[in-house]
Amino acid sequence: MGERIAFVSDIHSNLEALVAVMRDIEAKRCTKIYCLGDLIGYGPNPNECIDIAMRSFALVIQGNHDEAVSYKIPKRFKRLAAKAAFWTRRRIKPRKAPGYREQRARWGYVQRMPGTHTLGPWLLAHGSPESNLDYVHDETAALDVFERLMGEHRLCFLGHTHVPGIFVQGDGDVHYIEPEDGKRYAISSRRAIVNVGSVGQPRDGDPRACWVLAREDGSFSFRRVRYDVDATADKIMKARGLHQSLAERLYHGE
Repeated sequence: MGERIAFVSDIHSNLEALVAVMRDIEAKRCTKIYCLGDLIGYGPNPNECIDIAMRSFALVIQGNHDEAVSYKIPKRFKRLAAKAAFWTRRRIKPRKAPGYREQRARWGYVQRMPGTHTLGPWLLAHGSPESNLDYVHDETAALDVFERLMGEHRLCFLGHTHVPGIFVQGDGDVHYIEPEDGKRYAISSRRAIVNVGSVGQPRDGDPRACWVLAREDGSFSFRRVRYDVDATADKIMKARGLHQSLAERLYHGE
């Protein structure tokens, strides 16, 4: 069978979605889990999601929300995202109180996340290999990654857009593939950019959590997993400082 690797991204402190995906990953007998960023931000359970990552993930790339929470909120952040980042920071930043040692470990974990990572012929990043704020959501942006940022890597796995998709490099152009749930894709003689979608806040009209199962031979498939949206939405609605729209969007995958 060969090694099976799970790629997750944009969990955004959604514990229910992460737990459901972890069960599916275990059922598919994946040996390693890599997160492509935005472990936290927006959602109601940052500490719990960090704990799962520290126990179970091989690596977490630093997403723009991870960086905003642990360092500085960029000027380009929208108001809703900035307020959620401040809310998250207050809950994970260490304070002299019971649990201080655990909080220090979580805080350090988020601050030490790398910007990119190489996994053999595969390149891992959040937004693009150049910046975790870049969106690779069309053929023009994908072509720039192919020509300028991927080097000799065959596959580049990204997150950030919250929309699963595949960009394949052709002869001077880029072809986009909208992936089907469970279908196995193999990019043999060409190079591809794979956006693995979002676990905790999908934005492709499908509220189910999304992750990617990759195999040693370079083939991969997308997995959609149902989770208890009501439970996550209810916690957001009750959290003073998180906007109710963050709960509403989970039902619609937007």
